[in-house]
Amino acid sequence: MAASAASSLVEAKNHDDKALALREGVNKQIAVLHDAKVVVGRKGKCSVATAFYDGLITGGWAKGTAANYLTTFRDAVKSGKPVKDWNPNRKGANGSAKAKGSKALADLLRPAFNHDGGKTFQALCEAIEKDFNDAKVETMYEGFVEYFKAQGDKIEE
Repeated sequence: MAASAASSLVEAKNHDDKALALREGVNKQIAVLHDAKVVVGRKGKCSVATAFYDGLITGGWAKGTAANYLTTFRDAVKSGKPVKDWNPNRKGANGSAKAKGSKALADLLRPAFNHDGGKTFQALCEAIEKDFNDAKVETMYEGFVEYFKAQGDKIEE
């Protein structure tokens, strides 16, 4: 049993080493795409995004997971920075913006909606709509997530 346990650990390390090498290869591909100024849009509208997403789905991944990885891929190609964790949500959020309590959502949104006579909220909505139309985000929710990330928040999804 001891030899079998050792053999299993050797095999596990070999798989870990291969996984690390594959991830490093993906990061090299991301750098090439970034250097070529490739823009990854929305799946179904952008061939790059669709190819990436469909490749994950064909590999048996869940749609939600594939969509999350597509977002990470899109961000990495845009920034040119290597991906360190393909699923940062797995670790939980460390951010300061956690809305907890018993207030109704309308009660939480009302102050934002009324800020500066509604102009600030309207401008944010228009910016998110523009990002959606430019295929920078796939959903309004993702637009809000990107806004909060740009403000320095860590978002727990």
